[in-house]
Amino acid sequence: MKKRSLFLIVLCTLLLTLLPACDIKNAGPLKSITNPHVAQYDCIEATFGEEDLLTKFDYIKITLVDKENLELSYKYKDGESRNLKSKYSFDVQTRTLTAEMGLLGYSFKQSTVIEKGKFTISKPIGGKQLIMKFKAS
Repeated sequence: MKKRSLFLIVLCTLLLTLLPACDIKNAGPLKSITNPHVAQYDCIEATFGEEDLLTKFDYIKITLVDKENLELSYKYKDGESRNLKSKYSFDVQTRTLTAEMGLLGYSFKQSTVIEKGKFTISKPIGGKQLIMKFKAS
């Protein structure tokens, strides 16, 4: 019994010493299986030309529901909330999110890179630039 306990203690000590040496960057297959990009992203900044859009909305959110479906949710101040659904693709190697969505009467396809839980959508519409910055919540 004492030998078994001693063996377990030595084994645990060895594992605790060696496991921190593992490099998470080289754990590519594990990372691609877990889909770390699937999350809810809150709009933290939104401008259309010089106009601050966030003054007109209670919230704007993009939720990556699973590995192919997304939902855009927004609520006008003193208005009703709306949800739009769309498909998206995500390139694990480049961390590029690509989606096509209709918003405010416009339909557009956009690609952006998700870095450290953040991404930016930038699109010219009618001579003005739409810029929306999102952060994982």
